[in-house]
Amino acid sequence: MPSARRAARRFQWLGSILIVAKRGHQRLTCEMSNVRRFSSSIHRSLLALIAVVAIVSSVVPSASGAPGSMGSNVSSSAIASPEVTAQSVFSFDMATGITLYEKNPDERMQIGSTVKVVTALVVMEHGNPSDQVLIDESDTVDITVFSNMQLQAGDTLTVGTLLYGLLIPSGNDGANALARHVGLDLCGCDNPEDARDAFYQAMNDYAAELGLENSRFTNASGVDADSTYSTARDIAILFRELMRNERLAGIVAEPAYQFTSAGPENRTYQESTTNDLLGQLGVIGGKTGTTPEAGACVVLARQVNGGSNTVITAVLGADVEYQDSVIVDGSDERWNDARAIFGAMDDQFAWVTPGAEGTFPGLAEEMAVWQVEFNDPPTIPYPSTDATTAYQLVLHGRGGTGDEDGAVRLYYDQEQVGSVPIYSTAAQSPGLANVAGR
Repeated sequence: MPSARRAARRFQWLGSILIVAKRGHQRLTCEMSNVRRFSSSIHRSLLALIAVVAIVSSVVPSASGAPGSMGSNVSSSAIASPEVTAQSVFSFDMATGITLYEKNPDERMQIGSTVKVVTALVVMEHGNPSDQVLIDESDTVDITVFSNMQLQAGDTLTVGTLLYGLLIPSGNDGANALARHVGLDLCGCDNPEDARDAFYQAMNDYAAELGLENSRFTNASGVDADSTYSTARDIAILFRELMRNERLAGIVAEPAYQFTSAGPENRTYQESTTNDLLGQLGVIGGKTGTTPEAGACVVLARQVNGGSNTVITAVLGADVEYQDSVIVDGSDERWNDARAIFGAMDDQFAWVTPGAEGTFPGLAEEMAVWQVEFNDPPTIPYPSTDATTAYQLVLHGRGGTGDEDGAVRLYYDQEQVGSVPIYSTAAQSPGLANVAGR
């Protein structure tokens, strides 16, 4: 992989500052393009001048991104597209939200057992891992057709154990049991189907709270149903939330799990993960999903940059063949698709801090002039190909030393891919909100 400095020499650099001022309840902006270096002697005069310009300028909405947020205006991949069979792909850096690769990321489609990512999140939000669950006949599934954790009516397991069975062997029976158990508390009812319906509503509420508008869930297991759908972008964001949960992240990192049912037969089971890439290529967790309608699906968490960054990648609708409800050996292409995407990332990105020398020339000098800095900035994916890179320094002009005072927006090929917050180093921020308000 080329060094960031060598890669930078092949880039065209564009830089700008967006100053955000306030007049009453209006937010005013003034942009200065290709700003380089200002001497400290003209600093205050320049601020006053820009304040005047801002006051007479047109009102422009400020759109500085939240830390780790993904820009909704990202419409194309930041890397050259690798050859994949998947219908939909979305990959982003978990720390900054920068998009690394996408293919039809907002196409609604069935997603198989990756639905269980949402199931697990809702269980953690509304359930208690130490609760005992008595398995009901309605929880069980045909083990010759559906993925399962071999539950039988009368088994007794904790919610925590059922989460292992949900995420490691992808147990549909575990999903049914969890939805029923947690749903009973949600609806205050005693009917298993009403309880599960209440749980499905909680799944949809959870997605809505994250602002996900292209997902709808009508079962907890991911069995084929026209009324259940999501997108690569949505399921990747949901898996980010799973990886932020210490218990759930620990479960999907396990290659196998042994549990004992405290039921009539006191049976012990050994279950293995369905994630074929776990422990390879930096993969630290994932969730699979495979049905005739959904195709082969997987969402993966992969550590890069020596473990400093985690990339979430969702692969939906990859090629797979079925014969008599069984996957034909060698037909599952999701793993080859994932390898191709990872290989393209490794070839086409370096990992740098935004202020590193040679990455965004002029940014460090401008931040010094405006008395702002990064606070423990994350390393970001930086294209090591002939891409146009740009930044925009957004100043809010409020607060004192240590207060968040704006963001640096990052652009690859003129499209915003993320933003990193900046903090004031001055006792009183030199931004325009203070100057223009006098």
